[in-house]
Amino acid sequence: MRKVSAYVLTKNEERHIKDCINSIKWTDEIVIIDDFSIDNTMKIAKKLGCKVVQNQFEYFGKQRNFALTQCSYEWVICLDADERITLELRKEIEHELKNSPKYDAYVAPRKSKFINKWISHSGWYPDYRHPVFFNKKKVKYKDQMVHEGIEYKGKKMYFTGDILHYPYNNIKHFIEKSDFYTGLRAEEMFQKGKKFRILNLIINPFVMFVKMYIIKKGFLDGLTGFILAMLYSSFYTLMKYAKLWELQNK
Repeated sequence: MRKVSAYVLTKNEERHIKDCINSIKWTDEIVIIDDFSIDNTMKIAKKLGCKVVQNQFEYFGKQRNFALTQCSYEWVICLDADERITLELRKEIEHELKNSPKYDAYVAPRKSKFINKWISHSGWYPDYRHPVFFNKKKVKYKDQMVHEGIEYKGKKMYFTGDILHYPYNNIKHFIEKSDFYTGLRAEEMFQKGKKFRILNLIINPFVMFVKMYIIKKGFLDGLTGFILAMLYSSFYTLMKYAKLWELQNK
């Protein structure tokens, strides 16, 4: 069986890191790329036998490409601290490692929980993000601040096993993370020369709500789906464009 490295980016993740690591303990190496946490993240990771490397976070694309340089093996599993590999997905990855992977990159559906409910619609599931398992010699992350894509040539395969995702502890946590991510997104738009328009504050939040709640059937997620769509439209999307306006008017 081919050997595999797993890497996780962290920043004050003591709440999640133990369960995350336990879901990938079967790998040959776990590398923690830590942005100078001030909680017990590093202590927990080291106690569980992980390789811990501290590196100042600038933006996601750069941090992930740095992580790849710290992985010892050709095949890599990418996981965030608030994610878990399910047993079904583990078996699929191990099957590929045992039989020599035929693809360069593999993606898996990500199932996310919001407060009290696993979200099955709202554009959240299946959430095929960047590959969870790939050949680091064939794959590189795009130089993007947030929602970083990948650059690679070849075909990708879709696993059926889920990644379990616990993105927000509560509404307060949603607001804190949204403040961080919208700041990065606004900076990225600003650097690319995107111009702010007043309609961005009126039309874009409305479009986001319609997309999540109606087109992506968020109404089937009940009241949780409605609250989720409202938060993403009236807060996340609005904040992103408000910050772009701020950058252009400094």
